[in-house]
Amino acid sequence: MNQFINKQNTTLFLIISFFVSILIIQVFYLALINPLAFEYMSYAQQNNISPPRHFSVVLKDPEQKICLILFLWSLLVGIFYSMVLNNDYFLLEKDENSLSVLTDDLTDSSDVNNDLYKVLIENKFDLFQLDLTFIKYISWAIPSIGFIGTVRGIGDALSKAAEAIDGDITGMTSSLGVAFNSTFVALILSILIMLFITRIEHKQDSLIILLRSKFLIK
Repeated sequence: MNQFINKQNTTLFLIISFFVSILIIQVFYLALINPLAFEYMSYAQQNNISPPRHFSVVLKDPEQKICLILFLWSLLVGIFYSMVLNNDYFLLEKDENSLSVLTDDLTDSSDVNNDLYKVLIENKFDLFQLDLTFIKYISWAIPSIGFIGTVRGIGDALSKAAEAIDGDITGMTSSLGVAFNSTFVALILSILIMLFITRIEHKQDSLIILLRSKFLIK
């Protein structure tokens, strides 16, 4: 594994990318989502109609905001790991540095026998799986947060049933919108993350195959 990628650098990137994700989504909401959502929701309330299916209305609730932060965070982390993989591919193309893809402790391939190569490649594969654990957790967490929004929205809608019976349906429809929109957004984001994970896993598997063909097949 190359010198640039280590536990300290990875942890630092996770922290920085998390706050960058929060900042970007916060600016996005303050500049676009919140003003538009307020305008559409005010219009619906004044006219006693259901809120329109505008993207700002769909994204306005805190559950969707949290999901977007996690989604962007996972994308940044995934891009980071993709850069690591691309760097490993580059090192493999340079025969004098190819061993550094597997370990930093050895520089001369003559010091490594076939059994040690097998162990190093298996360790590399295990490290790949550990790298993706974080992103896979986010892909699970996002739908869960969406379901929390669904429960919150349905509970709020039920508390406004009396208003709906009296003819004011805006409160109930708004709460039901929270319930359905949060799950809708969360599931879409989860699908996109899983697609991204699949792409990274494909690159990882291709690299493992390349390592085996280079070091094990004589």
